[in-house]
Amino acid sequence: MKYTPQSLRRNERALPEEDARKLLTHGIYGILSLCSPDGGAYGIPLHFAWDGEDKIYFHAAPEGRKLDCIRHASKVSFCIVGESTVQARHFSTSYQSAILEGKASIVQSPDIKKKALHMLLAKYTPAEMKSGQQYAERALNQTLIIQLTINTWCGKHGFMAS
Repeated sequence: MKYTPQSLRRNERALPEEDARKLLTHGIYGILSLCSPDGGAYGIPLHFAWDGEDKIYFHAAPEGRKLDCIRHASKVSFCIVGESTVQARHFSTSYQSAILEGKASIVQSPDIKKKALHMLLAKYTPAEMKSGQQYAERALNQTLIIQLTINTWCGKHGFMAS
C-alpha cells in the first residue's frame, strides 16, 4: 500500500499520512466506484473496515449490481470523506478525504469472512459484539465479503482561506 500524496494536483492540500490513516480507521463510510459491464460507471456508499495494513472490507448480499461490476472489472476506487464544513464567508470548505485505488475481490475463505465481519462489528457496534457475532455466525452463508486490496492511496484536505 503506497501513500502517494505527490499525485495531487495541489500538493499543499496533501494530508499527512498519519491523519489519512486516522480517516481510514475512523471514517464512517465511503463511496466505492466501479465500472459496470455495460460500459457505464457505478458508485455506491458503503460502510467499511480497514485491517490496519493494505485491505478494506465491505459486506454485501450474495448478488447484485456491485458484484456484477466487480466480476466485470476488479480495478476500483474508494473515496472516504471525513468531517466537512462549508466556510460560506470564504466560498470554501474545510474537509479531509482519502482516495484509495486497488483491486476488489470476493472473499471465499470462511476465516477471512469471519475476521472481516468481526472488524465491522467492532467498528460500528462495539457495545453489541456478543449478539453481533452470533448474528454474523448465523448469516455467514448468506453474507458476502468484498476485499479491496489497496495499491495506492492519498489523503487531501481543504481549509479555510486566510
